[in-house]
Amino acid sequence: MTRDTSTGKVFEQTVLPALEHANYRYRKQVYIGLKPNGRKHIVDLIIYKDDRSKILVSKKWQQANGTAEEKIPFEVIMLARACKQYGYKSAYLVLGGTEDNHRLGTTGWTLRQWYLSGELSQWITDNNLVKIIGFEDFIASINRHEI
Repeated sequence: MTRDTSTGKVFEQTVLPALEHANYRYRKQVYIGLKPNGRKHIVDLIIYKDDRSKILVSKKWQQANGTAEEKIPFEVIMLARACKQYGYKSAYLVLGGTEDNHRLGTTGWTLRQWYLSGELSQWITDNNLVKIIGFEDFIASINRHEI
């Protein structure tokens, strides 16, 4: 059974035009260094700022019950590590998809609101380097030139 990666395309078709409209420069699917296990660390985007700083962007999308939300703490650690070890200014971890809501009949995130609340930060060192943000708020930050 193959993995459905179409959500990545939707992310690109939404975020990339917003970045272009706001005159941000970026690159997609960028190798940024090695993970502790020696494997390549590839982020979804690097955004290049006018002051020559580089912002990492990783996205996690969940619209069905699954394990994406369980990978969030490790992704925060890997992004913070990349910022410190390889000199990136900061990183965004963008959470998109649907909430798990039996009343509405949707499946998806059960922990997104907890992650967005900032409570995870008390458990992870160097969390100040990584901002966990919802998809809509990320687009709004791009539109306001606040990346």
